[in-house]
This record gives sequence, C-alpha cells and structure tokens, in this order.
Amino acid sequence: MKRLALRGALLAMLGSVILLPGGPSHAAPVVPTKAAAAAPRPTDFGLHAMGYGTAIKGGDIPLSSGATGYAHISCTTLAGLNRSNGLAQVELPGLGTIETLDTKVATIKRGKKVTSIARHSLAGITLVETELGSLALGAVSSKAKVWHDGSGFHSEVDSQVAGIVLTPPGGDPQVIEIPTPGQPVEIPGLLRITLGESKVTKKPGFIFARAQALLIEILPTKTKVKVALSRARMTDDVVNSIMSGYAAGLKGKVLNTGDDTIVTLGRTPTRPIPCEGTNGEVKATKTVDLNIPSAIEVGVAQAKVFGTQWGRRRARAWAEGSIASVSLGGGQLVIEGIKGRANVKRVPGKLVRNTRGTATLSITADGEQHTIPPSGVLEIPGLAKLEENVTTMIRGGIEVVALRVTLLDGAGAVIDLGVARVQVKKAIR
Repeated sequence: MKRLALRGALLAMLGSVILLPGGPSHAAPVVPTKAAAAAPRPTDFGLHAMGYGTAIKGGDIPLSSGATGYAHISCTTLAGLNRSNGLAQVELPGLGTIETLDTKVATIKRGKKVTSIARHSLAGITLVETELGSLALGAVSSKAKVWHDGSGFHSEVDSQVAGIVLTPPGGDPQVIEIPTPGQPVEIPGLLRITLGESKVTKKPGFIFARAQALLIEILPTKTKVKVALSRARMTDDVVNSIMSGYAAGLKGKVLNTGDDTIVTLGRTPTRPIPCEGTNGEVKATKTVDLNIPSAIEVGVAQAKVFGTQWGRRRARAWAEGSIASVSLGGGQLVIEGIKGRANVKRVPGKLVRNTRGTATLSITADGEQHTIPPSGVLEIPGLAKLEENVTTMIRGGIEVVALRVTLLDGAGAVIDLGVARVQVKKAIR
C-alpha cells in the first residue's frame, strides 16, 4: 500500500528571510500569560471566543496543519475568563516564516454590558522565494468583538497589515501598495493573497463576528493558509444546558515521506454543535468523492448534529459521522457502511450517554470478507489494524470513532472513520 504524503502539495521554500519594521527575529518561545481579571461571573448569554496565528488547509490533497498560537474559550455562560497563547517563530512547511505571534481571548461583564472578544497579532511574515522573487509582510493583526448592552447586540471587526514588500531576484525590495480589503494580490501561477476578510452575522438572540487578516492561496494545489484569525460569538438561546461537539466523516494523521513530519488529515466533512443546540432540527453537511490519488478514496461522507433543550434542566444532543465506502491502497482494503454516533441526554440528577447507532457494515481485504472479533480489534497482516467503536468518556459527554484504521506499511498513518463527539453540560446562570 502506498504511503499518504504531502509530496507536491506545497511549494518548496528556497531562501532568505525578509523582516519589515516591527518584525524582530526571536528564537525563544513566548510564554503564554493569563491576564488579570475579576472572578468569573454568570451571565444570561452563551459566550465563545477563539483566535490563532496560522492554519493550513489542503485543496486538491485535503491535508491540514494544526492552528498555531491557538487560544480558545469554549461556549460558556461565565464572564471574566481570559486565555492567551503565543509563539516567537513559526515555520510553515514549504511556505515561509512567521515572527512572534500572540492570541488573546476574553469574556467580560461590566454593568449591563457583556462582551466576548478575540484578538491576534503577529510581527511579520516571509513567504516563499521563487524565480519571481520573495514576498514579505509587516505586522499583521485582527480583532473580533461582540457585546450586548441595554440596546441589544453589537459587533466590531478589524484587521491590519503594515506593509508588503516584493524583492525580485537580484533586485531591490519594492514596496507594494496595500489593496483595499477583499482585493487580492496575486503572483500569477503561484500565490494569491487576500487581505482583511471579515464577517458579521446578526439575528434575533444571536451575533457572530470573524476577522481574518490574511488568506494565502497556493494556486497550483488550491492550498489555503489562514493568517491571524479572530472569532467571537454570543447567543441568548441557552436555556439550561451548554452543548458542544461535532460530527465528522473522517480525520487522521499521516507521515509526510518527504521530510518525515506528521501532518493531519482534517475533519472532512465536519459539522459543529452550537452551544445552544439546533432548536430540535437536524443540521447536516455532505461531501462526495474525496480522493487522495493512490492512497484513499472516499464515497459519500456526511456529518449530522442535533440538539434541543426543554423544561427545567433537560436537554438532549447527538452527533453522527458516516461514510458510505472507503477504499485504501488502490482497493486492497474496502470498508462500507461506516457510522459513528454519540448520544447524550441530561435530566435533573442524571446524565445518559452512549454510542447506539455506531456500526460498520462490511470489511473486505484483498477480496476476502472479514469480521471484527469480540475484542473489537482486527489485524490484517502487512496491511492494517482495525479498531471498532473506539469510545472515550468526557466530562458531560462521550466521543466515538466508528472505525480506527492504522496502516501497517510503515507510513505511520492513523485514520479515524465515522467520528462523533457530544457534551451537554449544565449552564451556570
């Protein structure tokens, strides 16, 4: 079976680092700190804030990197929470270098005003050097802020880039005028950079704000790099419980044979559970025919979630990730009818959680049908180890992987098929 790899997915980085004003080089890590804050106080809102420095998502090959400088406040009804995270330098494989990045998120209550806010800043970015030259950007920042006061919900989004410099091969640096937000800068056939993407969604009982300073697209492979993202959210629809979790068709970790680094196969497709639930409706996301050539072929994959709250401290939620069929190694291993389901119900004094509905219909290796034994683990020598119904109990909920596939060809690949995670926790009011 051929190894999963990133070879050809990202362009090779060839050269030097350009630092603009405000972009000093550091080697030591930035130690995350906790901002001084009053003791957490309950509110009547569900609050969420998140930010990060960079995240890579593949295009033609759906591989991704984890978020760098990630800070997060998951859905909560408490104000007075603060989180931060930072790094002195980040190397983006095949793309370039990012200098000193810092993320801060917080929930705040002052009088009648309740706020959720996320901020991110980084000192400078150097992108790949090619036959067309190298591209560098100065200090980058983003902010997303939502709040509620006596007059209702409000928002503020902002993103900034200090400067852009293009250095042709053997030439002098050239300052490029920063375009208006949403208008891309493009090096034909190589990169497209979009500045200042933002989004605000406001509806009765809810507001969401997102600010992303940069979107870098590698044109040959449709790979996207998100830079300096800040996101904040508020809702007054939390009745008695806070919900969280997601469903995904698949996710995993694979070994990049080019440099022996571990990269991730992102949740595909994925659907989160909002903290207030889905108001009793099933929400779904679907993809069709997801393929990594000579490695994995995936048929219809679907992610579905559900959540409802009613009465006094009563709530129920479930998540379901499913795949119609998966073929690995050019048909050596074919798996059909994969479904992972997590179910959680909370009533006064009781939490019920299970994985009923989780199943795998059939497994065929080299044309031969296989059945997973009662131990839950099936090993096909030289090909793969299969683990069925991998379940983890978490606070207020449960997580399940319908089928975990570990390839035994030395590539170090672990692929989770049919993933579901649900939490239902009591709201603090």
